[in-house]
Amino acid sequence: MPTTKPARARRDHQPAQQREERLAAYRQRLAEAGMRVTAARLSVMDMVESARAALSHADIEAALPEPLDRVTLYRTLDALVEAGFLSRQVGADRVSRFAAMGASTQAHDEHAHFHCDDCGKVYCLPARTPRVPSVPEGFEVEGVDLHVHGHCAACKPRPRAR
Repeated sequence: MPTTKPARARRDHQPAQQREERLAAYRQRLAEAGMRVTAARLSVMDMVESARAALSHADIEAALPEPLDRVTLYRTLDALVEAGFLSRQVGADRVSRFAAMGASTQAHDEHAHFHCDDCGKVYCLPARTPRVPSVPEGFEVEGVDLHVHGHCAACKPRPRAR
């Protein structure tokens, strides 16, 4: 007589299988970039790519399934930024936040960001950045950033009852 255990096992196996597929894709991307494939790099890439908002070093450190020492995490983030897998945005609070720049995502400098002034989270917005303004002769523009500041949905002040 069949039981429901195989169906449950399949459901439980699905997220693990999806994670393994993601990790295999990350391994391939790292190898194609000529980088060593390390557990730290795989873990950080998986976390940042699945995040809904840009993450700070502290966010990543606190949420990693296996702890990394701070220096290893800083070096891992730096290497992934340098290789183009992550982007680093520094907020008004001087905290670096990291977002994925996957093969399927647009170049990270081509869209705007929303910065919550309360919690510090940074969200990617679909709006493209404005075109590069003309600058005086001899100046060289390396990029244009558009940061919108305010309160995210979680931090938005609630209207007072009258």
